[in-house]
Amino acid sequence: MTELNQAETAPSQTPLEPEKGQSQGNRPKKPSVFLNFIASMNLAVTLLIMLSIASVIGTVLKQNQTMQDYIIKFGPFWSQVFNDLGLFHVYGAAWFVLVLVFLLFSTSVCVTRNTPGFLKDFKQFSEKLSKNAIKHQPNSAIVESHLAIEEQQGYAKALLENKGYKTKVHQRNDGSVTVAGLKGRWNRLGYFFTHIAIIVICVGALLDSNLLLKFRELSGDLKAETRTVSLDKIPQQSWLGPENLSFRGSVNVPEGEKTDVLFLPYEDGYLVQKLPFTVVNEDFRIKYYDTGMPKSFESDLILTAPDLDKPIRKTIKVNHPLYYKNYAIYQSSFGDGGTKLKLKIHPLLSPIENSIKLNTQVNGIEPLKTPVGTFKAEFNDFKMHNIVPATEEERKLTGHKMHNNGPTIIFKVRNEQGKAWEYENYMLPSKQENRWFFMTGVRTSNAEPFRYLFIPADAQRKKERFFKFLISLNNPLKIKSLFTKLYPKEANISQKTYDIQIKLLQQLIMLFRNKGFKGITGFVEKNVPEADRKKVSDYYFAQTSLALQTLYMDILIQEGVAKTQDDDISEFDKTWFEDALNTITSLSAYGPPMYFEIDSFTEVQATGLQITKSPGKDVVYFGSAMLIIGVFFLFYLRQRRAWIHVEQKTDENGDNDGTEITVAAKDNRNLPETTTEFESIVTKIQDYNNKSQT
Repeated sequence: MTELNQAETAPSQTPLEPEKGQSQGNRPKKPSVFLNFIASMNLAVTLLIMLSIASVIGTVLKQNQTMQDYIIKFGPFWSQVFNDLGLFHVYGAAWFVLVLVFLLFSTSVCVTRNTPGFLKDFKQFSEKLSKNAIKHQPNSAIVESHLAIEEQQGYAKALLENKGYKTKVHQRNDGSVTVAGLKGRWNRLGYFFTHIAIIVICVGALLDSNLLLKFRELSGDLKAETRTVSLDKIPQQSWLGPENLSFRGSVNVPEGEKTDVLFLPYEDGYLVQKLPFTVVNEDFRIKYYDTGMPKSFESDLILTAPDLDKPIRKTIKVNHPLYYKNYAIYQSSFGDGGTKLKLKIHPLLSPIENSIKLNTQVNGIEPLKTPVGTFKAEFNDFKMHNIVPATEEERKLTGHKMHNNGPTIIFKVRNEQGKAWEYENYMLPSKQENRWFFMTGVRTSNAEPFRYLFIPADAQRKKERFFKFLISLNNPLKIKSLFTKLYPKEANISQKTYDIQIKLLQQLIMLFRNKGFKGITGFVEKNVPEADRKKVSDYYFAQTSLALQTLYMDILIQEGVAKTQDDDISEFDKTWFEDALNTITSLSAYGPPMYFEIDSFTEVQATGLQITKSPGKDVVYFGSAMLIIGVFFLFYLRQRRAWIHVEQKTDENGDNDGTEITVAAKDNRNLPETTTEFESIVTKIQDYNNKSQT
């Protein structure tokens, strides 16, 4: 950084000759190798490139997200690599802060060493340059004249001032005169402002960095919390007080609730930041486009603090924050604030109707004791709107391109070993191929998409028929009772053979219930000789189909849809039966044998606030303004110098033989207009002397 500055500070690019009598001793000592390296341009450029790369990464890669989000996007290996490099919180990474410190130190040394030179060059006309040094300037010429030195001096001074130069005249000991001109002296301030601006920006960036947090971490006074626990269980080492210089964190505040803390992402966990004020979410509103995307969302906030005579009330929305002292409160997101849920849990293996009613809320955890084990239900989210493209029929009927599938809940069921199944259950049925289904999705990892189970809706678009049919399949006693009633023992069949046939039907229903028709095929392949498999399979499938149809017709008789087992049924009921069999076949991959039905709900919304304290922001703004001013001076103000040196000529006898005029000019940027202006000065001097001779 300083090599260029030092070169530009010199008044000439050529060796200068001191005047006679000027001492060449007392040369300044050479600076140390370390200071030369610290203040070198190579180091400064390297540090600036590193900061530029870091800024690009921080812009492209979303910062300060949860580690789980990064694992889903990049995978476990690269997520760990990127996290170790600090790329997920690049502006707070130790290496980024270290680069800022080095750049601050490097630029400070540079400014300290070169400010005297800047100030000197700012007012230096270089009028004492020797004739030899003037002749070696980038532009120079010699003009012969018969006019006296005094006359040439007056014209030279007037000519340069007419061209916009500030002038200074130097009378030399040998009688010669140098008129020096300087124009664009403010250009030198450009270097000063740009370098000071970098220092100011670095100071502002360090004020907003987590340098103090890193120090507390190294001293063992700070430790990030990684657990999801209540505030009273978070240790003091994970808390930050209002004295924290700067931070950027977020917090969700439900409607009607208040907060005086927020959460700062830090390392692999988070820190709790105590605020010197309290924020109340009085109301939250959101509007949607037809596509289901949020159109606008805003919050009515009340801010109270001990130093306020009355609370601050303001409605904030995106790009319209609430400011209080050094704090800014932004509307950044929204979510569920603890929606009240009334659920009905259907046990999928129960032989009787014994659904459980559960009152809970989003973010609640409920223990579940079942015949197949103990589980925990963790309710994570509730969505009021789930917008999907409408069918062609809906578009013609309603004119809307999108369709709302209605409310959903997202929750996890976790067993005693910690394995979790995540579910997404819809409250309302959706239309698929002109049939109505209740959708429920399941997955075992966030990296997987949901696999959906479609429960067919009956004619009233309800689930009751499906669960009645499922209960019948789960009840071997009912199966036996129904079949002995509908198909009594014939006289030519022994009781033992009849009992075997009834038991076979029960076993076939159980095989189908557990694994579908594939379960029956697997049973035959395992227990029947290969030569008899086809015959036995055909018989088993026929018996299973008969049993399933019999159970289904019994349900229809109970509903009043059919009167006897031999009645014809509608196409709707036939299709429903096929859909129900397909759904039951898929239940084995559904996870724990429970289905959570949304009975009713009371929605509670929460506003997502991002609260920042940034004392370095105004410092950075000031530094940026200085940088703009400095760049303006550098690019739009050119420092130009001109010299007109006049000396007396003598002939062989030592008599006066006119004067010799040495004209020179120099620009800190070698531009064509510099040469043009120089040639204009030379031409005017020549014309003036020619006219004087005539």
